[in-house]
Amino acid sequence: MQQAYIDGLRAIRPEIALVATSLVVLVADLVTKGRDSRRMGWLTLAGLAATAWMLVGQSNSPREVVLGMVAIDRFGGFFKLFTVLSLAVVTLFLLNDRRERKHGIGEYYFLLLGAAIGIFFMVSTNHLLLMVLGLELLSLASYALAGFHKSERKSAEASMKYVIFGGLSTGIMIYGMSLLYGLTGTLDLARMATGSELASQISANPLPVGLALSLILAGFAYKISAAPFHFWTPDVYQGSPTPVTTFLAVGSKAAGFGALVRFLGALFLNDEVQGAVREYGGRIGLLLALVAAVTMTLGNLAAMGQSSLKRMLAYSSIAHAGYVLVGLACMSEAGFQYALFYLAAYYFMNLGAFGFLLYFEGVTGTDSIDSLKGLGFRAPLISIVMVAILVSLTGLPPTVGFYGKYLLFVEGWNSDLGWLVLIMALNSVVSLFYYFRVAKALFLAAESRRQVPKHPVLVGMVAALGLATVLFGMYTAPIEDWAKGSMDLLQIWTGQG
Repeated sequence: MQQAYIDGLRAIRPEIALVATSLVVLVADLVTKGRDSRRMGWLTLAGLAATAWMLVGQSNSPREVVLGMVAIDRFGGFFKLFTVLSLAVVTLFLLNDRRERKHGIGEYYFLLLGAAIGIFFMVSTNHLLLMVLGLELLSLASYALAGFHKSERKSAEASMKYVIFGGLSTGIMIYGMSLLYGLTGTLDLARMATGSELASQISANPLPVGLALSLILAGFAYKISAAPFHFWTPDVYQGSPTPVTTFLAVGSKAAGFGALVRFLGALFLNDEVQGAVREYGGRIGLLLALVAAVTMTLGNLAAMGQSSLKRMLAYSSIAHAGYVLVGLACMSEAGFQYALFYLAAYYFMNLGAFGFLLYFEGVTGTDSIDSLKGLGFRAPLISIVMVAILVSLTGLPPTVGFYGKYLLFVEGWNSDLGWLVLIMALNSVVSLFYYFRVAKALFLAAESRRQVPKHPVLVGMVAALGLATVLFGMYTAPIEDWAKGSMDLLQIWTGQG
């Protein structure tokens, strides 16, 4: 028993490394009394590098369930590495944000690491209890990060809205999980799918199961900013510090999708799922398709009227959540795989876009699109890269965004969701108009006389992300293979204990 416990601790070395890093950062910040918060940033990067190294070393390890709840598999590894890489970029954004330097508070990094710990557990378990605990750890850290600028009204308002709506959504999700537990007698998703209780309940009276699943999916919809639970997103994104908004839009959203994919895959698509449960998954797929259609349409239409680049990117992130849901609505292994590919594409596109926003906020002091007029000539490299990122966000070749949408189009069509594919195509056309308002402001206005200070590190980071959107659009094999290898969550297993 003791040996099994020690082996379990070895299996969660990346999580332990994150916990240790967060404690070191917290204590070091207390000892230095916040005099040099940049050191906390470099400590965070060192801890993230060590964690990434452990995750890569774990990628070829056999699949197993440790400590009764934690699943060690490639699917979890995909989202863990995604989280680490996202946080590394966000940390670098913090270190190079001129406006954040005046705050000089190292708790930023402690909270980011705490959020990462929550993500690691919520994407690596088939047990609903641990999934909720991971979600709550992520949420509590995110609430504090959103309101980090306590003296600013928008930041305080963002945090308050996030807390209220987040608490409500979590309560709804937990109630749905309690109903599902009452119907099946277990919190382990694999046992639900392979046991007879859920299949019998669906055959006898599917209404209670439908209610439970609807409540759980509503909680997930809030976390990924899917309609009609998206309403918090624009205000929270705009009120939060830009590096925090970047984390919420990329890392936190991907984590929500990771937990949702594991929930759906373990319950409806694994190898030995009961026939009635698998058939019921088709109804869930139709529900997800309707949510996807509404989400992408609402996000794109609302983005068209925004004068703030930050709010525009917030509504854009809602639209992209709808695109990812197309893959999940197919309720197939290929659909889930292509959803993961699109999330990886979203990593490069959105981090690059927020890096651009961070750069020009430091120049203009505002996130207004009009403030960018003529600045493309003053900062040509980062502006040209931003145009390439906008092309990828729209879904035009030869970018990774185009190939990601192409994969979703094909699988949607093969899954008899032609109507959803058509809506997705029309929404991509709509998005062209508001994305290229930014390009128009940069290059189709009279050259600005504003002086643009040099910031080689930030420009270099955005340029690297922009280059990746083009390179991975032409050479897609690495991301495709990574996403395909992460589909091991669909192979049946049950937890221990």
